[in-house]
Amino acid sequence: MDDNKLVIKTQILVLGAGIGGCIAALALAPFYSVVLVDLHAIPKERVGECMAPAAGRILHKLRLLELLNAGHLTSHGLLSYWGTETPTVVDQLVNPDGHGWHLDRQLFEQQLRDVAQMRGVSCLWPARFVKSEQKQDGWCVELQHNAQRTEVHCELVIDATGRHSSFARALGQSRQNFDQQLSVWLTAAVKVRKHISVLSSVSVGWWYSAPLPKLPFDRALQAQADLTGTAIQARLFALQIQASQLDKHLSQCSRSFLQAAAEAPGLGTLVQQIIPGTEQLHAVVAANSSKLSQGSGEGWFAIGDAALSFDPLSSQGIFNAMATAIQLADLLIEHGLHYHKTSALYQAQLDSIWQHYLAHKKRFYELVE
Repeated sequence: MDDNKLVIKTQILVLGAGIGGCIAALALAPFYSVVLVDLHAIPKERVGECMAPAAGRILHKLRLLELLNAGHLTSHGLLSYWGTETPTVVDQLVNPDGHGWHLDRQLFEQQLRDVAQMRGVSCLWPARFVKSEQKQDGWCVELQHNAQRTEVHCELVIDATGRHSSFARALGQSRQNFDQQLSVWLTAAVKVRKHISVLSSVSVGWWYSAPLPKLPFDRALQAQADLTGTAIQARLFALQIQASQLDKHLSQCSRSFLQAAAEAPGLGTLVQQIIPGTEQLHAVVAANSSKLSQGSGEGWFAIGDAALSFDPLSSQGIFNAMATAIQLADLLIEHGLHYHKTSALYQAQLDSIWQHYLAHKKRFYELVE
């Protein structure tokens, strides 16, 4: 017997404490015992995350809407130069769900973790998924928690590990990529203060700029701006491009990146207002459309990016994580953990989401072909 092994028994194990994993845990905790696990002791910093207005319904349902009262920015809408030199205004004042949000993603995930702990979810981090074994009465999932080997015995597993789909892939599920889109991005301080995003299509891809709620530069600069009455904000500038089209200078040189950005319709003035020396070019990240071959099976389910990942053009990544989490939770609350049709019902929902997404994506890209 391994004296250093910790054994935990629960009904549901959620692997991944991002937005989707936390939403699933919070929705299920009033009805089942839940253990929430994440690889990182604190949430990773992510920049430029926008949450769609419809997400407010889910947050309201779970009594979480007040989390957005501080530390995040409201999104007033979008200036779209999609296939045109003149902008179309997408004003969220006319959206029945109201405004969206520019998230401080790290803060929001920490807020969700804190609420999960307060509401009785057993949380374990940092903990790395090692392997799993399905037994007659459920799962035995092995984790590495600090220096300790931990076994979680559970009836059901929810994979919320993002694009890695760690649990599903360990079961032999494959992941299909539908394109090779990348995102190259830069943050900077800009002498403007507008809570509006800009979308601009170009021949090699498309550009996006949005305000950021957290300053990625020296706070002394903000203090100086406040003293002089100068409007200033942090902004994201991002280029979405297929890997085969990427000029390496755009991902390695901020000057080359900003020269290209300035040529995109609607971005020239913003680039001109960047405060020199505040530019920071970040690592290239995947921004492609992909999905698991199967998003559920006997005793397990994948949610959010672990099941389906979207092109950023859709602005639905965070909402999809929340929506799939709450849809799965509703099924499990209504039918219990062992209803034999739940997997098929949930997979049908994923398939429907994916087909609607592909149709939407096709329609928008055809406008600039």
